[in-house]
Amino acid sequence: MQAFLSLSILHSFGCKSIGSLLAMIGQWQHLTKLCLQRCENFKKLPHCIASLSSLSILYISHYNSIESLPTTIGQLQHLAILLLRRCENFKELPQSIANLFSLSILDICSYNSIQSLPITISQLQHLIELWLVGCGNLMKVPQSIVNLSSLSMLDLSLCKSIESLPTMIGQLHHLTKLLLARCGNLKEFLQSITSLCSLWMLNLSSYNSIESLPTIIGQLQHLTNLWLTNCENLKELPQSIASISSLSMLDLSGVIPLNHY
Repeated sequence: MQAFLSLSILHSFGCKSIGSLLAMIGQWQHLTKLCLQRCENFKKLPHCIASLSSLSILYISHYNSIESLPTTIGQLQHLAILLLRRCENFKELPQSIANLFSLSILDICSYNSIQSLPITISQLQHLIELWLVGCGNLMKVPQSIVNLSSLSMLDLSLCKSIESLPTMIGQLHHLTKLLLARCGNLKEFLQSITSLCSLWMLNLSSYNSIESLPTIIGQLQHLTNLWLTNCENLKELPQSIASISSLSMLDLSGVIPLNHY
């Protein structure tokens, strides 16, 4: 295993003996990218992963045994991208995630058991993209998320259990993309969303609880793309939408007829 000490990238797909290999991962000080896909025979990442001082990308997918990350993951000071996809039994992110000061992309999409996010997520001041697509058990997004001052993309598509957004979501002044497609239980579309002064993409496709848009949606002067596809209960568009001079794409497929068009 001496030859692995200079390893910078490890990509394992379907490896059944990866557990024994990862037991010594703490020795690989030059590792910058760790990708584990469909590795079914190990149940957790070792705590020694904290020794990977150069790690910038951690990608785990189709890993059905993992339920959580080691608390020591917060020591990965250079980790910029964390992706956990299709990890069906994954239940929670550790509070120590707040210490990942370099994290810019957090992606925990699809088929997991997460019901909540740690409040400490608000300390990720360099987080740019937050992907929560398909987190069907996620009940709510913490109010503290509005403190993510660098956040530019929030994707909650297919989060079928979420009933409301943070009340002060309008404070995310750098948010450019907000995706809420197929959020079946989201019952309230907040007026404060019109304070998202940088927003240029808003996807509300198949958001069947919505009957109308905020009357002041015209304040979103940078909005270029608005998806309202299959919003079957949408009854009208506010007059102010005509004042969005930047709007170049409006998708109303499956919505017509409207009272005002």
